[in-house]
Amino acid sequence: LNKRSQKFVGDTYTLDEPIVNGKGRMKVGDSWWRVEGPDMPAQTRVKVVSAEGVVLNVLPLEAPAT
Repeated sequence: LNKRSQKFVGDTYTLDEPIVNGKGRMKVGDSWWRVEGPDMPAQTRVKVVSAEGVVLNVLPLEAPAT
């Protein structure tokens, strides 16, 4: 019933806070979500690759080829 997080899979966002030791937080709309992924600094663009309950699993977006 609680599949709210699934709707974010495939979307891209900017990290509001860094991911440290694999865990962090990110604002999506007007809500804060727990995120997990590789350590990254704040302001990194990320893609939600999966969701488990209230946790969004993210990976950094690759820089476009030049």
